[in-house]
Amino acid sequence: MPEAQTATQARKRVLLIEDESAIRIVVTEILRHEGFEVIEASAGQVGIRTAVAREPDIILLDWVLPDISGLDVCREIRRQGVLCPILMLTGRSSKVDMVVGLEVGADDYITKPFDARELTARLRAHLRRSEGTPTASRREGLLVVGGIQVDIESRRVRIGEEEVQLTMTEFNLLALLAANAGRVLTRAQLLEKVWGYLADVDYHSVDPHMQRLRRKLHSNESARVALEAVPGLGYRLTPLA
Repeated sequence: MPEAQTATQARKRVLLIEDESAIRIVVTEILRHEGFEVIEASAGQVGIRTAVAREPDIILLDWVLPDISGLDVCREIRRQGVLCPILMLTGRSSKVDMVVGLEVGADDYITKPFDARELTARLRAHLRRSEGTPTASRREGLLVVGGIQVDIESRRVRIGEEEVQLTMTEFNLLALLAANAGRVLTRAQLLEKVWGYLADVDYHSVDPHMQRLRRKLHSNESARVALEAVPGLGYRLTPLA
């Protein structure tokens, strides 16, 4: 592995919340071999406290935990203001279950059993996108659409004087849409630019993120934007008069 790549990854802290010791050992070994720092938690409540106290760069969260469900852990982590990417580890294959995970704040999911290369590829993709937004947006510095201000450098969003709390995924989606205001972006484009990959991903996994983002934007009349779903295509952010 190139020395520069290893040095970069060594700065990335992964919180692994998983109750099965065998899986914890294997995943930790894989990630440490790739240069990541790994913090382990074997139960949900411990995971929540650790996520708040240790400020990980990314979280791997098991769906089934001994004290509370992974969904409740995800929901509480988000409630306490932790915005880093959350990837859920699950043995479930139902698309409905996956959508529920995304709706409570998860950014992605990996179905067990998973390949070590898939795991590390997903982690790297999410870490890359958490470090920045599309280059077209970054050059602008501050994006203004309707009454919404998207500050690329500080990664903050304001509607009027009110700051809006977004997850990392929601922010990156909004920045991309704002940089292309008035244009329709397909689900494939959103997945490629925001998630960083396309293979083996249901295009409609974008939808729950968009629904949450729409609720946050449309709940404030000062936003003066419409986040529209364009049937058969994708999404468009349009300023309103």
